[in-house]
Order: sequence, then C-alpha cells, then structure tokens
Amino acid sequence: MRPLLILDCDEVILRFAAPFRQWLEAAHGLELRFDSFALVGNIRHKSDGRPLDPAAFPALLDGFFAEGQTLQAPAEGAVAAITALARDMDVAVLTNIPEAYRDIRANVLRGFGLDLPVHANDGGKGRVVKALAGGRRAVFVDDLPPHHASVAAHAAHVGRLHMVADPELRRLIPAAPDAHARHDAWAEAETWIRTWMETAP
Repeated sequence: MRPLLILDCDEVILRFAAPFRQWLEAAHGLELRFDSFALVGNIRHKSDGRPLDPAAFPALLDGFFAEGQTLQAPAEGAVAAITALARDMDVAVLTNIPEAYRDIRANVLRGFGLDLPVHANDGGKGRVVKALAGGRRAVFVDDLPPHHASVAAHAAHVGRLHMVADPELRRLIPAAPDAHARHDAWAEAETWIRTWMETAP
C-alpha cells in the first residue's frame, strides 16, 4: 500500500495571509496587521484604527472562503514538490474550512494542477488523520502547533512536519513542540518527507 501525505492547505499549499489582507482591504476597508499570531485582534478599520469586533470575525472569514479563495496562490515550490511526491505516495488535503466551501478550495487547487481529495474539518485534526492514515506510513504537514499536538495524541505513528509558508508569519510562530521537524521551504520539506517515508518504523 502506498504511503500517505496529509497536507493542510493555508500556509502549506496556498498562501493565506497576503490574499486575506488584500481581500479585507478591497472588500471591507479593513487592514490586517501581524502584531501577534492571531487574526482576531489584528484586524482594524482603516478609517480610524479601531479593532474589529470579534463577533464580526466568523462571518468575515466565511466571506473570504466564499469570495476570496481565488486570490490565493501556491507557496513557493509547493506545486512542483507536491506533484513530485504524488508520483510515489497518495496525497490528501485536510483543511479547517466549512464544508460549504470545500468545493471552491478543491477547484482552486485543481487550477494549479493539484487534483487532490480535499477533506473539510473543524477543530483538532488528530482523529481525522488517524482515520485517513490507518496503518499506512504517513506524514502530516500543518502550520498550526495545536494540530501537531492533536495528531501526536491520536496518531503518534504519523510523521509531523511543521511548515509556515508566509515569511511574515514565520517569525511569530515558534517551532511546534509536537512536530518531528520544522521546514518552511518546500525544497527542504520534500526531502524530509521522502526520508520519513523511507526510514520511519
């Protein structure tokens, strides 16, 4: 049975922060700052600098998933690396996005030549990773440390690679303590993934 590579989408396959910032400004007159690694609290009204009311954030994020995903572009080197890896292993996308917007995400990825199964998720990813991987050799790649903790708790045999594609965000996110490695560039990530698939017990 072929090994399985499970990829998050935002800031792993596709850039998120830059297009989200672009969409906020164009569609809503808002600006996204990264004073800390958070979306709520870092969004402000451009007119007067007021922080966005946290209660307004969920609808705003849904609006981006509905209207703004076509602004997203691949992280540097992602398409070439994933295409090469897919010759030797199965690849699936596990993304925390409402099911209603899953097909848009799949179509955006397909437009970049990545025709991959996309699984919508809510909350921790560990149980879904366990179900997807089964007994196969597998690697999970995500930008958020809590998801690595979830996978470590539920699917400890799966290799866990921490990646943050956006250079501005990298400085704000320390290496995930529950990941096996941290590589933010796809050239190094591809090498690590191949090594894990070949040598992990």
